[in-house]
Amino acid sequence: MIHILKSVKKLRPLINNNNKLFFSSSTTTTTIIKKPGIFNKSQNIYDKPLRRVFFNVPGSDKRKIDKSLALSDTIDSIVLDLEDGVSVNRKQEARDTIQKAVVEESFGKAEVLIRVNSVDSGLLEDDIDMIGKISSYIDGLVIPKVEHPDHLIYITQLLREKCGESNANNLKFMACVESAISLINLKEICNYNEKMNSSNNNNKSQLNALIFASEDYCADTGITRTPTATELLYARSSVVNHAVANGLQAIDMVCINYKNSEVLKKETHEGVQLGFHGKQAIHPNQIDIINQSFRPSLEKFNFATKIVEQNEIHQSQGKGAFEIDGKMIDMPMVKWARNILSIENFYPPRDSEEIEQQQQ
Repeated sequence: MIHILKSVKKLRPLINNNNKLFFSSSTTTTTIIKKPGIFNKSQNIYDKPLRRVFFNVPGSDKRKIDKSLALSDTIDSIVLDLEDGVSVNRKQEARDTIQKAVVEESFGKAEVLIRVNSVDSGLLEDDIDMIGKISSYIDGLVIPKVEHPDHLIYITQLLREKCGESNANNLKFMACVESAISLINLKEICNYNEKMNSSNNNNKSQLNALIFASEDYCADTGITRTPTATELLYARSSVVNHAVANGLQAIDMVCINYKNSEVLKKETHEGVQLGFHGKQAIHPNQIDIINQSFRPSLEKFNFATKIVEQNEIHQSQGKGAFEIDGKMIDMPMVKWARNILSIENFYPPRDSEEIEQQQQ
């Protein structure tokens, strides 16, 4: 918002040395006051679809793609992989398999994403050629090894050339954080669109999420991976904070110990505590555990419901802060409660048996 204070010409009566009256004019200057925009975009996260399970499938493996189709009702995002999950000598086979699958098969309610090869790989351009033929059948791209905003700008330009600007702009981007330089450049990466030059000023960001790739990050930094994952706390927290500040979702690392459900539960619970919105998965056995881990507990849901209801009552009475169950509630807590309820809305209603089990 811009407020303009207009210049005003004023006549001021004066008397000279001969006692004659005359008028002197003075003019105020024009001042333009620009109100700052909204810098905190965290609430934009809740306008995005749930991405609790980010399920990776090798694009060259038709059997695994078929398996993911059968599970699509329980998966938020299916990622058809052209990168690390596919050997170099099978890249074209993977492109052909993915192209056929997205055109001929139904992925149900799942979001369909393609993980392309990195900008520096020499393979990306062929991936984009294929995507140009099927852009209307997919929802977006997972972009690995994003280390600078120029990587996202380059991919945007390739897509507009191959898909046409309208189709290209409809694709969502999920950027993978895999190195120390990527972590350092996250602020600029999250705002890559501000660097773009467009003839029609169509520079709207297509970035929807940041994905933390723990094993690649450890390989890049030399960090020793341990069962506690405390060595990754800084990187994981940094990804979450940059994502939330820019209205993006944060997707946590893969649990590589996929056969151990207890390890997965612990790791997913830690991710929820850190503020992640979803987690990568590589095996069907991980899906249900991840889904349920990201659902607010019944206790948390009931408390959030009570906060929102009581806030409406107290606001109507002209009161700000109030007390519930011995806890002081103010606007940050009300904001937290609304976020909890927005997540819960994506889940089916809890049945009475489930409620009884959680109350015991």
